[in-house]
Amino acid sequence: MYLLYLDESGNRQSEHFVVGGLAIHEQDAHRYARAVDALFRKLPAQITDGEIHAQHIRAGKGAWRAVQKEVRQRITDDIATLLTSTQHGAARPPVLFSVVTHKPSFPHHDPFERAYEDFFARCNGFLGRLASRGDRHRCIAIADRSRLEPFVQRFMRSWREEGASTGAAIGPMTAYAEVPLFVDSAASRLVQLADFVAHWVYRAYEAGDAGVLDRMLPAFDADGGRKHGLVHLVGRYRECQCAACMSRRP
Repeated sequence: MYLLYLDESGNRQSEHFVVGGLAIHEQDAHRYARAVDALFRKLPAQITDGEIHAQHIRAGKGAWRAVQKEVRQRITDDIATLLTSTQHGAARPPVLFSVVTHKPSFPHHDPFERAYEDFFARCNGFLGRLASRGDRHRCIAIADRSRLEPFVQRFMRSWREEGASTGAAIGPMTAYAEVPLFVDSAASRLVQLADFVAHWVYRAYEAGDAGVLDRMLPAFDADGGRKHGLVHLVGRYRECQCAACMSRRP
C-alpha cells in the first residue's frame, strides 16, 4: 500500500494553482515522520513542536517570526534533502508529484478540478507502471482539510469508476482503495511535507523562485526521461522552458 499525501498552494487571485505531495510506501511512512521530528529537535524551543508550514518558514511568519533567517533556510534545505534521500532505512524513497495549472491558459475550465484530476491520475499511472512489472499496490490519498474537500470527495468517486475527463488518465483510476481522507495537518508530519512540496512548486512558477524545486526534481516520478510526476498545464507548453514541459518534448 502507498500513502499519497497532498496539499494545495495558490488562491483565486494568483496565476497558478498547484496540487503537490508525495507517495510513501506504508512500511516507510513512520521512518520519514520520525526523521522530520529529528530535524525539529535541532530547532529553537518555540519551534520544536511546531508545524511545517513552508510559507511561514520562508517568510518568517507566525511562530517562525522570531527564528533567524539562516535557521529557516537551514531547515528548508534539510527538508529538501530528506525528500530526495534514500536513507532512513527506507526500502522505497518518497516519490513526489505536483500539477501546476496556469489558470489564464484555461479560461473555460475549472483550474482546481483540472489540477486535482491530473494529480490523482499521475499517481494512478505510477502505480500502474509498478503493477506492469509485477509490483502491485493500492493507494490511499491523505490531505489537509480544505474548502475543496467536498469537491474532491465528489469527483474522486467518478474518477475511480469512469476515469478522468481531460485525458490525463486512460480508464478508471483503479489504484485508489478509497476516497481521499482529510486530516488536521498539525497531526501529520507527512501532510506537512506535502505542504512543503506544493509551496515550493508554487513559488517556482508564480514567483520564479525555483531553487528549492530544482533540488527536489530528482525525486519526482519519472520514467524514460519523462517527468510524469511534475506537470505544467499551460497553453503554450511547447515554448515553455520549465523542466516539466522540456521533458515532454522530443
